[in-house]
Amino acid sequence: MKHLANIITSLRFVFAAFILFAAPFSCFFWGMYLCGGMSDLLDGMVARGMKQQNNVGAKLDSIADVAFLLAILTVGVKNVNFPTWVWACAAGIMLIRLIAYGIGYHKYRTFSSLHTNMNKITGVLLFAFPVFYVIFGRNGAGAILCFISFTSSVEELLITVKSKMLNRDCKSIFKC
Repeated sequence: MKHLANIITSLRFVFAAFILFAAPFSCFFWGMYLCGGMSDLLDGMVARGMKQQNNVGAKLDSIADVAFLLAILTVGVKNVNFPTWVWACAAGIMLIRLIAYGIGYHKYRTFSSLHTNMNKITGVLLFAFPVFYVIFGRNGAGAILCFISFTSSVEELLITVKSKMLNRDCKSIFKC
């Protein structure tokens, strides 16, 4: 299976669509949520294990992550009452990411999302948000996620600004 990793990544688009049409927070919703998260973990392992890593796969993974996140955010916006400061923080983070992507597109003529360690940690925290919500409440979970997401967004912006060449696998601002 020459394209197995990309097939697994592409399933995240399907799971995102199912999440949008599922009853919010139903068993089906959580099943699709879990499947989407698992596809994000498995695609990278399969790509590395089968030596299928490539730029198309890296770009597809980033776009699938964005689609999955947008589906989750859509459900969250409609069904969870977050404090205003969480929405302000999320808007600021989105703005920083859009600026980084805009600079990256201008410099490299392609979508330039990076697979930094901080971005991976942010992805894990976003996926685990429901657990943090139960443990720390909406304010505690929101503060943790906003802080880590803001840090990873600023790091990606700084890497994009300072790098001469696109390296999607740059691990951090200190090791690129």
